[in-house]
Amino acid sequence: MYRVGEKLPATRKLAEQLGISFHTVRKAYQQLEREGLVVARKGSGYVICEAAPLDKSSRMEKGAVIMGGALREVIGLGLDEDEISYLVEEQMSLLDADEQPLKVMVASSFRELSIACAQHFEMIYQREVGAITLDEIAEHSDTDLLLIPFPSVKKVVSMNLRADVVGIATDFGEDALAAAARLLDHETLGLVTRYPDAVAPVMSVIRHETRFAGQVLAISTEEGNAYLSSLVRQSDLTIYTAGAHRRIKPFLERARRHVMMTMTPSESTLKRVRSLIP
Repeated sequence: MYRVGEKLPATRKLAEQLGISFHTVRKAYQQLEREGLVVARKGSGYVICEAAPLDKSSRMEKGAVIMGGALREVIGLGLDEDEISYLVEEQMSLLDADEQPLKVMVASSFRELSIACAQHFEMIYQREVGAITLDEIAEHSDTDLLLIPFPSVKKVVSMNLRADVVGIATDFGEDALAAAARLLDHETLGLVTRYPDAVAPVMSVIRHETRFAGQVLAISTEEGNAYLSSLVRQSDLTIYTAGAHRRIKPFLERARRHVMMTMTPSESTLKRVRSLIP
């Protein structure tokens, strides 16, 4: 039992005790706040308060007055709708300031995709997001939110992790795919990635999306520069990943054609995941 003035457990701690998602606990706390049973205080989390004497209709009416006044003030400052929405979300997240930051990780079948997506999430959300492969998930048992490409979700869910598993859609750069789609089957495609484990999946995406059936020469920069010059010279089109750009850049002036292959979370994924990360 909690008495008036006492602080409720942090959402993560209570979620671990009950064996449920921290999102579920957070939603429950927010519902209690709406019902007037708890109050959210910056730096203190949720605190038990006196039962609100007002009924729901009265609370909504009073809340509308408060919100209306606040909105008129921020609109008067010149803020647009998107900026106001951002401020509301930011202030909501500050209510959980006493809790440890969530550990968010992207895990995929190859490291370069994980890194590329994690960097994109970090840039958009302005928070730390880690990158690992599927084989490394067990080493990060303290992860709160795992972002997994859709094809691997079922495999990860079957691992019965404490983390929330969220499927994401990924986009491979259209410029690179468009260039590969114009290759004739007697021509040669050169593929350069940063890590060896990216070669097969990236090549598979290119063949699947473009139906290119010609010869592919592939190498990762992690294997060294010895064959980069030869690969570029022999290729009618050289596609390289963002992670390989620094190492292959000195050789690109010899390429007949070259284009970077980007890998990013889809726009719809960015919007959906945004609501899950405080």
